Amino acid sequence: MAIYLNKEEQFIMKNIFLTLITLCLAIGVSVAQGWDDAGSDDSWGDSGSDDSWGDGSSGDDGSYDYDPGSGATATNAADSAGGDDAWGDNSWGDDGGGFGYGGGGGGSDYVRSTRPKVESKPYERFTGMPYDSASQLVTYVEIVEVIVPDRFLDLGGEDYSLSDSLYARAITWMNKQFGKKEAKQMIDEAGLDPTGKEGNTIKAYVTMPLVVQLNKYQKSNIGLIEFDMELRFKDERYRYKFENFIHVAPNNVGGKKEEVTYMEYYMTAKKNIRGNDQVLMACNNQMTRLIDDLKATCSATPFVDDDDW
Repeated sequence: MAIYLNKEEQFIMKNIFLTLITLCLAIGVSVAQGWDDAGSDDSWGDSGSDDSWGDGSSGDDGSYDYDPGSGATATNAADSAGGDDAWGDNSWGDDGGGFGYGGGGGGSDYVRSTRPKVESKPYERFTGMPYDSASQLVTYVEIVEVIVPDRFLDLGGEDYSLSDSLYARAITWMNKQFGKKEAKQMIDEAGLDPTGKEGNTIKAYVTMPLVVQLNKYQKSNIGLIEFDMELRFKDERYRYKFENFIHVAPNNVGGKKEEVTYMEYYMTAKKNIRGNDQVLMACNNQMTRLIDDLKATCSATPFVDDDDW
């Protein structure tokens, strides 16, 4: 379908078309002058521009040169060497203390090791044995108080903190711990001290197996330990004392007697230190259990039935 314009409309369309053509030509000329202008500071092809990439004074073919000393101008080289933001001044590999992987900076002293340095910790000797510096003997000694609860006495219970009661409890403990026959032999072998007796006293020469805990599930008997035991009793308290420890080890060579060694020797011997500590720790563990059981027996509160009257 054809559209017909009158003369007035045709005149207006021509004017609009001519105006558009004029504007396009003006814009094209302006752009061309901006690119080819020889005096422009921002021109890419400017022969005298300070910021040009292809500066003709550099003597190169117009390509960008990363090395300021090879193809750049003297001005650019000076700016690169002395500028605050230049890569060649405080760079990663400079001598000014910058972080550098291979330069002369602060990171040059670091040398990566392929394997961490392993230092063996020196062996520490066992020092848990109680030692009396006056007698220079391994000695376990303590005064233990026994207090009867008031409620126990109110219910009609007998005071078991008296010296006779504590003595009887200690005899019961020995019979249970070593056996009745063996306990009597230990007491007979030691005898009673006729002098300095304070209340009731039990003296015994104790002999018991020495057991080493090799691991969580395995134990080993390494002979016997022998020591002097003294228990003295007063009302509401008692004192235990264990000393003169010796280790009796079986001799693997036939026809020879058993080896007898004082515990004090194991504490200072320079040879077989780990084996000596093994004996000391085994002795200390057994004595700790022995003392704990004695305390529990002497301080146990008997059961009193309220209806038993």
